Amino acid sequence: MTRTACLLPLAALAACAHTLSVPQPAPGGPGAPLPPLAPARLEAPLAADVRETLRALDAQVPTTLDTGGQFRSLGPMPVGVRYTVRRAPFRFEAREGALHAETTLEISAEACGGAPLGLPIPFLGGGGGACVPIADCGIRERPRRVIVATDTYVRLDPSWRIVAETRPVAPVIVDRCELTPFRVDVSGFVANIVAQEVAQATARLDQDLSARGDLRPLGERLWNELQAPIDLGEGFWMSLAPEAVTAGPVTLDPAVARTSVGVIARPHVTAGARPTTALSPLPALVTGSGGGEGFRLALDASVGFDEVTRLVAQEFRGRPMELEGHRVLVRDVRVSGHGGALMFLVDVRFEDGAFAGQEATVHLVGLPDYDAARSELTVRELDYTLETRSALVEAGEWFLRSSLRRQLGERARFPLGDRITRLRASAERALTRELAPGTRMEGRLGAVVPQGAFVTPQGVTLRVLIEGTARVTQDVGTLGLTAPRRPPVTRAP
Repeated sequence: MTRTACLLPLAALAACAHTLSVPQPAPGGPGAPLPPLAPARLEAPLAADVRETLRALDAQVPTTLDTGGQFRSLGPMPVGVRYTVRRAPFRFEAREGALHAETTLEISAEACGGAPLGLPIPFLGGGGGACVPIADCGIRERPRRVIVATDTYVRLDPSWRIVAETRPVAPVIVDRCELTPFRVDVSGFVANIVAQEVAQATARLDQDLSARGDLRPLGERLWNELQAPIDLGEGFWMSLAPEAVTAGPVTLDPAVARTSVGVIARPHVTAGARPTTALSPLPALVTGSGGGEGFRLALDASVGFDEVTRLVAQEFRGRPMELEGHRVLVRDVRVSGHGGALMFLVDVRFEDGAFAGQEATVHLVGLPDYDAARSELTVRELDYTLETRSALVEAGEWFLRSSLRRQLGERARFPLGDRITRLRASAERALTRELAPGTRMEGRLGAVVPQGAFVTPQGVTLRVLIEGTARVTQDVGTLGLTAPRRPPVTRAP
């Protein structure tokens, strides 16, 4: 046989040798964006001591009104009346959203007939212009009583100003002081005088409180402080991201005026450089208590593709595997995004069988998931791509049946529990601190609730929500909202 004849069978054998070529899957597109953060509510209760204001009201209304012992005419009738009115201290109580202030008047009065205006009155005597006493009430008996009251309503308007409005309440005549025979009703007359005094005093207090109650400087300071990123350490930052402010109704009691301001925000934690955001101006105050309920901190624990690749490769790179009775060497593993899924590119070399010495890259795609029991990011529904399956279905079907998918799925686990625990503790510490003199933020974080794992252009992100409470307390005593106390006065009408 010639040399040429001997080479012909070898050429034919080479022509029949197995080759394996797995095409690259079509691009999967960008990963789905993370879902928007749910709104949360930071409570900012405000309380102001109003006792000085109430004492000022009591001081501005006379405690005694009288006619100086003189009979005076109360109208066109030829009757003179002299009276003394003593006012009890104001009583304050919360009533139907208002601060109810009331006082009891004790009235003693006498009527005279004759000539209170210097004119003689027939049949009543009193010659020479004298006014003869003809009736009295509350003098030789218990004084007659009238209750005078007001209701004060306080609110915050959209311009961050406290607005007070006091409304009179109709007097309640407990014991009518009616002087006969002319049936002169001193009760209503005196009640109207005192009511006018109270109305003037409360109008001054309403104006004073409204003039002092500009909360905009305080609101702007707090708003800017809440926009500043908070360093959690380890390259993580917490942003509260406030969006709006709501104000609940103002409630008043005999000591304190209270309201709750709610800051609607979308707090979250990010990794990397310090976030840079332009400060937004203080928004108008929205009345009502709408907005997000409770406090929920969104924490995104991310693992970049480089780290995912490193964690998987250290489990497989350079390791031979027995798959369905065949030896396969895993030369390398790489992980990338494939739309909303993870793609594993496994470089293998077949060590025996028909493909001995052949190298190929097979592609598997799976969805990220979170194992809450083990606090680990995992991969589910891991399977070969259609391109890989088509290339192996005839020449390497045993490879499709092998345990490679199972082993890759079992070992592709990324522990995140410690990181989440550390970040949660750091966030709770950061939420409890002094923002400024007189302003303190307090936060308490509770359960961690996984929201899902998402493939982003940078890697895999696990989003969890940490429920809890957050509140900002402000000492409004430094705002000077209360009026100074004034000495009591006594005057006659």
